[in-house]
Order: sequence, then structure tokens, then C-alpha cells
Amino acid sequence: MLLKLHQLSFFCALVEEGSIAAAADRMCCVPSNVSTRIKELEASLEVPLVNRDKQRLTLTPEGRAFYPKAQQLLEQSRQCRTFFQHALLQGTLRMGVLDVALKGRLQAPVISFMQQNPQVQINICCDSSLPLMERLLRGELDMILVDGPVQHPALKTRFFAPESLSLVTHLPDQQQFKARAAGLTLFSFGESCFYYLQARQWLSQQALSYSRQADIESYDLILNAVRQGLGFTVMPQTFIAGNPALDGLYHFPLDNLPPCDIYLAAPAAEQSALAQTFYRHLLSEAAASTS
Repeated sequence: MLLKLHQLSFFCALVEEGSIAAAADRMCCVPSNVSTRIKELEASLEVPLVNRDKQRLTLTPEGRAFYPKAQQLLEQSRQCRTFFQHALLQGTLRMGVLDVALKGRLQAPVISFMQQNPQVQINICCDSSLPLMERLLRGELDMILVDGPVQHPALKTRFFAPESLSLVTHLPDQQQFKARAAGLTLFSFGESCFYYLQARQWLSQQALSYSRQADIESYDLILNAVRQGLGFTVMPQTFIAGNPALDGLYHFPLDNLPPCDIYLAAPAAEQSALAQTFYRHLLSEAAASTS
């Protein structure tokens, strides 16, 4: 039989009050209820806890050993009941983001939220937009930062930050690139990567072909390959701006493409107070940084 908290409460009251009658007064019940709960507890534990003597009530050796354990369980139960009954937010948030978002505007809002809410743990993973969307819909993440706009009936989405894409190449102008594109490799983070899909759309608009596509999940390796003249890639402008990793390379905006702004997405269903507070904090900080 499973132990029940009310059985432990009756047992501790009996020990601390010294008699069944006094324990019944404390628990606001009749004495027979105390006797019944103690017998149930003994049956669950399969050991006697109380010596039943008409003159006085004493604990068995097992009862004396069990009493502090019962006290600990009751105290832990009380702490669990009051765990969220204070001003500080507590809990663990799970967030998925594009790596470029983590390198850019997300850092400051996350750090400030951690400083304001020291009891909150924030776990952040990086991936491309489509896998992050799938994980969010499966309930594995609380919210995500992805390329948008995002349209799904189960999600709420808000604009987070502007973003645009640029072509990155070792060639100094677009005319040279267009003349040599057919012999170059398109480096990307995978066929599900939104930037890869945008790059293919732009190349199609320009009636350009390329030699092959290679998946490399490392910006450093991609840029080194581009620097050696092996191919080209597409990257967000926020990653490019002021980045010394692009020294010696050239980048040109992808014209005639819509912006690939970053959007914050979360389940449309009502979330916990912690998740809602973090969601609003991110949007507020993002708005302040772009104003």
C-alpha cells in the first residue's frame, strides 16, 4: 500500500501530543479516526509503530526510527505546496534559436532576465528554423526565434528583429560571381536551412546555376572554404556586420528577395506565468533596441 500524507500527519501528531485524545483535538477529529489512520500506516509499512498499553502510549523501536523520516516528508510536502507562493519566478525555460539570433540581439535580453530572476534556469539550443518549429510543435521547447513570418494555427508569433541576407564570395563584384557561379559550390547548413532556400530562390531569379551544394554546420569552415575560392554562401547581415571572420571576403545584398526578419514564436495556448513573462520580456527588450 502507498503511504499517504494524512497518515503521516496523524502519526506525527500522536507522537508530539502524547495521546490519542490530544492528537484527535489537534487534528480536529474523533479519537477513533486517529487510531484508524495509525493502523493504516502500520499496515502500509508492515511494522508496528506504537505500543498499545491502556495506561500509556509509547513508540516501538521502529516507530522511533520512523518519526524523523515522517517529519521530513511532511516538511518536504509543505515546501512543495508553497514552492511558487512568493514573488520570485522559478522554473526551467527551454528555448530554441537560430545561431545568428544568439550572436545578435538575443544576448542582452537573456542576460538581463537571468539577472532579474536568479531562480530561473534558461536552456537554449541552436538549430535551423524548420527543426526548431517541429520541436516547438511537439512541446519540446517553450518558444523559438526563427526566420519569419511564421504562420501556424497552434502558434502565436511576434516580430523580434529585422534581418536580411547577403551573398558571401571571394570575388570582388557580382558580375565576376555571376560569370563563375556555375563552377562553385553552394555551402549551407542543410537543405532545410531557410537561408539555403532563399539562396536557391535568388539564384533562380538571376538564372544562375552552381556546381553542387554542401552541408557544413560551421560558419568558420564555410568561410575558410569560400576564402579559398571553393564556393560561396549566404549569410544574415547581422552576422556579417563588423565580423572580422569575413575579412578578405566580399558580400552583396540579395536583391528582389523579401526580408527574412526574426520572429518569436510560442504555443498559442495559455502558457505558464514564467513562460509568458519571459516572452513579454524578450519582445519589450527587442522593441527598445530597435527604437
